[in-house]
Amino acid sequence: MVFMVVSFVDGQENSAISIDDRGLAYGDGCFTTALVTHGEVMMRTQHINRLVQQSQQLGLPKFDLALLTETLDKISAGIELAIVKVMITCGSGGRGYSRLGAEQAKVIVSLHDYPKFYPQWQQHGIDVGVSEQKLGINPMLAGLKHLNRLEQVLLRAELDKRLEDDLVVSDLNGHVIECCSANVFWLKAGIWYTPLLTTSGVAGLMREKILLNNTDIQQGNFPLSSLDNIDAMFISNAILGIVPARIFNGQQLDISLVNSMQKQCVNIEN
Repeated sequence: MVFMVVSFVDGQENSAISIDDRGLAYGDGCFTTALVTHGEVMMRTQHINRLVQQSQQLGLPKFDLALLTETLDKISAGIELAIVKVMITCGSGGRGYSRLGAEQAKVIVSLHDYPKFYPQWQQHGIDVGVSEQKLGINPMLAGLKHLNRLEQVLLRAELDKRLEDDLVVSDLNGHVIECCSANVFWLKAGIWYTPLLTTSGVAGLMREKILLNNTDIQQGNFPLSSLDNIDAMFISNAILGIVPARIFNGQQLDISLVNSMQKQCVNIEN
């Protein structure tokens, strides 16, 4: 099914916002992206809780939870498979950085097509390389899915010029952080690892679920050299679920070692 992007602004079907919206001017806001299947938003409670928590951490004005829930129900009704994106912006304000006068958050909900190649990725794996660019270090924003995504835009621009399907990116200290738009896990000598996202990166909801169900996964600040001679790797987010890497940086990996994680993912997506 192919459809035009459907969008709602503050509960009304609309595709426009004010030019003085602080989300547009400064990236002053947060967002989440969810999978819609069979008319339901998967992990809806977790996505809404994430928006509430991120809004509070960023000090955004409160938004109408009931209206957001109603809009999600409306936009996903009858949809077999799609992606829904929710943005919370600080709303309209003055020209400068101060939020004084911005008293009402704006809620933007949009529906998008599900990429047709994702199931193939999940089944056959992807080719992952290493980004030439580095992520900045910012504990104030680490873990948050805020609206200022210029680093990810530049990472994606690099990926668009390369042959790999995704790239592992490290921070300025050389620690592995994530991929372009997904978290990363790897298996080495029988132990699963994933980066500790306290200074950079986005703490994804699927990552959170995986960690809750696999308490033996080791988290830490791992140098890029930790990925030498690994046995398996996968990337994850709420849309992809779990996608194995069949090749990392030219090295062939065993995607069968990711199968148990993928089966577990099917049971935790709700």
